[in-house]
Amino acid sequence: RRQGHQVTIYEAHEKPGGMLRYGIPSYRLPHEDLDAEIKAITDLGVDIYCNTSLGCDITMDQLEEGYDAVFLAIGAQQSRMVGIPGEEIDQVQGGVEFLRSVACGEGVHVGERVIVVGGGNTAIDAARTAVRLGADEVTILYRRSREQMPALDVEVEAAADEGVEFHFLASPIGFERANGDVKVTSIRMELGPPDDSGRRRPVPIDDSEFSIESDTVVMAIGQVVNPACVGTCELG
Repeated sequence: RRQGHQVTIYEAHEKPGGMLRYGIPSYRLPHEDLDAEIKAITDLGVDIYCNTSLGCDITMDQLEEGYDAVFLAIGAQQSRMVGIPGEEIDQVQGGVEFLRSVACGEGVHVGERVIVVGGGNTAIDAARTAVRLGADEVTILYRRSREQMPALDVEVEAAADEGVEFHFLASPIGFERANGDVKVTSIRMELGPPDDSGRRRPVPIDDSEFSIESDTVVMAIGQVVNPACVGTCELG
């Protein structure tokens, strides 16, 4: 816009901000601060149209016909799942989807016991959000050690101060319904040789399975791009 171009943003959600609004809890990024940043953009003359979903309300063909250039900034707003038995159970959900539901004010109920799987900032955000939703026991399962967690140290420490428990070197291998709860079966891990990331690879320990029951499980092991809205257009 500062270079003289007319700029239009199409946003699928009710309000602009993307993952800043719907992926980062408001206790960490207050919405009034985000709104001030967005106002600085609209004050430049940028038009933002909300509730307009790519692939539904507007297509790639329409964008290509109506604009000289199109920039796709759809983000990685879909949780990556592990692919283990029981992931389809209602009480098992992705971290991104969980945080989005809370941000949208959908009245999320987590119960008394919550297990979060993962070691990144999304996992920490999900755990601290579960505490704020009233969960009595929130446990993070992470397949590596504390030193290998990619989450910010300040966030991990804040979660611990709020009562979140950490179970390191453990990874879920299956979920089962158990009298309305979720039985989470995990296996203990040990650190082997370094992998492509340079960190020591977690290796399952034979005959070390154990189970924990929970009301809600949040899978926060990573995020992927959902390209379905783009259709058949060529990206490059």
